Amino acid sequence: MERREALELTKERLEEMAAVDIRTVDISTLTDLRDIEIDTSLPVEKKLNAFARQTNNVYVNRIGDYVVKVRFQKDGASIDDKMAEYLQRLSEIHI
Repeated sequence: MERREALELTKERLEEMAAVDIRTVDISTLTDLRDIEIDTSLPVEKKLNAFARQTNNVYVNRIGDYVVKVRFQKDGASIDDKMAEYLQRLSEIHI
C-alpha cells in the first residue's frame, strides 16, 4: 500500500476535487477504494486523515471499473435514513 503525505485540503482544493465530472474523468487516475486501509478503531479525524493520505481525490474514486463519487452534507438525512428510504422504494416496485 502506498502512503502519501496528507493532501493540501484547502477550500479551493476541495472544491476542485468535488467538481470532477465522473463522465469524463480518466479512471486510471483514480484510487481504487479496495486498496485503502483504515484502522477503524481510530477517532474520526484520524480516519479521515488516513483516507486523504491514501487517495488522489476525497470525493471521486473507483471500485474496480466503476467510478464512485460521494457528497457530504452538514444537515439532512443520515445514511441510515437514506438506506431505509431506498429499501422502502424497492418494496413498492411491482413487476
